[in-house]
Amino acid sequence: MLYRNWKWIMLAAFIVNLISIKGFPMALGAVYMPILFKVIQMQLNLSQGLVDDVTGQAFIKSNKTGVIISVICCVLITGILFKALDGFYQSLHGFLGVLITISPVTLVIGLILFILTAVAIVQAVKAQFAHVIVKSQ
Repeated sequence: MLYRNWKWIMLAAFIVNLISIKGFPMALGAVYMPILFKVIQMQLNLSQGLVDDVTGQAFIKSNKTGVIISVICCVLITGILFKALDGFYQSLHGFLGVLITISPVTLVIGLILFILTAVAIVQAVKAQFAHVIVKSQ
């Protein structure tokens, strides 16, 4: 069911991670994930005539690993920047200071939405390309 609402989940992850300020790498990662659709479409197009009867499922499986690695990298980069920029974050005042104050909550919500975005996009890609069969000519 997540795959039907992947665009809304991605948008929510982007907005919440931007609001948290500290989660901006995850916001960028959430916006980057829909590229998976184009990557699989390109792989299917490139494989025409080169391989014998391959389904989209093969490309989905290999790219799912890439999505997992992307999620892990975005979370690690967020953690590294969280530590490295801590002094900068603490020096912010006013509206940005308020956002930094509530960032632990928004960061956790953003992380959950970011992971849900990855799951929803993989499900949506499966729904769109799993039954596509590329035949050799």
